[in-house]
Amino acid sequence: MAGIGVALAGCGDDGRKAQEMGAQVGEAARKVGESAQKMGEQLAVGSQVEPIDFRELRRLLPDSVAGMKRVHGEGARTSVMGIASSKAMAAYEDGKGARLEIELIDAGTLTGLASVAFAWINVEIDKEGDGGYERTTTLDGRKAFERYSTKDRSGELDVVVAGRFIASARGTGIDMKTFRAAVGKLDLGALEAMKSRGAPATAGRP
Repeated sequence: MAGIGVALAGCGDDGRKAQEMGAQVGEAARKVGESAQKMGEQLAVGSQVEPIDFRELRRLLPDSVAGMKRVHGEGARTSVMGIASSKAMAAYEDGKGARLEIELIDAGTLTGLASVAFAWINVEIDKEGDGGYERTTTLDGRKAFERYSTKDRSGELDVVVAGRFIASARGTGIDMKTFRAAVGKLDLGALEAMKSRGAPATAGRP
């Protein structure tokens, strides 16, 4: 190592640039390591949270919404390498081409890492063009993200509930007001009341 240092020193500007580059690479590696450590700590806390039974989430999905009838529904709990979550979904149609899907997701194990799966949670977005728009906003005081295409009248609306649940609406052949009406019909207060379910008292609230 001493020989390398002498060689670099003898190279003048090139040597200094190489040393500076090495320092920058080292700093970048340190930051990546810190980020990985923080994510690991979040996962360690999240792993103590047992997600809500998807059958209970399914009961929160309405039979009809915005003039559309429920045509399909399902739910599931997944656990891979100790990472657990649950979700329930229902699809709605009006018989004229419009279709909407509503999904309730309990991050469960991933509660502490929800911001990784839904990157918009920690940023502000406001983008608009001839074809539509996407933006972060709030719905009844809750952080939300909406995207809409005027070309095919399709879009999505995601809402964060109690930092643990995600209520989502996605569809085609409908306007954005319908997305908002769909999510607005959900009992998000009931979801919010479940925020501490499955989490040990020592883990704190998600």
